[in-house]
Amino acid sequence: MSKTTSLPPALRRFLTGLLVALMTLTAQACYYARGAWTGLKILRTRTPAVEVALDPATDERTRGKLALAREALTFAESELGFTVGGTYSTVVFLPSDTLAHVVSAAPKDALAPYLWSFPIVGAVPYKGFFDIESAEREEARLAGAGYDTWLRPTSAFSTLGWIEDPIPSTLLRLDEVGFVETLFHELSHRELFLAGQVRFNESFATWVGNAAAVSFFCTREGGGPDSLWCMRARERWADAQRFSVFLDPVVAELEAIYGDSALT
Repeated sequence: MSKTTSLPPALRRFLTGLLVALMTLTAQACYYARGAWTGLKILRTRTPAVEVALDPATDERTRGKLALAREALTFAESELGFTVGGTYSTVVFLPSDTLAHVVSAAPKDALAPYLWSFPIVGAVPYKGFFDIESAEREEARLAGAGYDTWLRPTSAFSTLGWIEDPIPSTLLRLDEVGFVETLFHELSHRELFLAGQVRFNESFATWVGNAAAVSFFCTREGGGPDSLWCMRARERWADAQRFSVFLDPVVAELEAIYGDSALT
């Protein structure tokens, strides 16, 4: 009978940690690889926005939104000082009404998000997937671990300047004000993004998107303060601020409840 030699505790801990790290890195690598491969497939279908606008098959409203995009990008460079380059100069037509699926989660007994950690962006309270099956598997994993979960679609995101983002067809489904506001929102992420600071990043982008949309629609030639789009942009920004004022004390009350150690 052969004698089994046990490993020293320190070495065993080191090897166990190394194995866990390798498994984690492998899982992350697969996630990145799948995302990169799908992203590349999407990028390969990019069409210059000018060509789409000149195509007789393009409907008038889409053609008008692409014209607005050109105006908004010029405004972003001249008035906001953004470096736009070729961003949003192309269009990608997707086979569905959803660009990506986003998973979020939180413990059932804490008003705090579950965090994923990624290179460059740092710790974030969401994870995106191009295919619904992968998103549902991640949601099921977290639900099985006892978390409350939320799976939602998204029509746009920013690559933070790493590539010149195209306009996805999902974004063209928005109305004119929402379309331009989202362009400004995502462009602002290219200008300023702090790793691991999601609340600041999204607050900053929301402010830029809404305030810039108001300025754009209320000053553009053919627009003005009495135009429908100007009034709509102002009303939406006012609604967002009004809701924030309402929500802040609600969040504070919930934080006090969840933070009360006397409660079960």
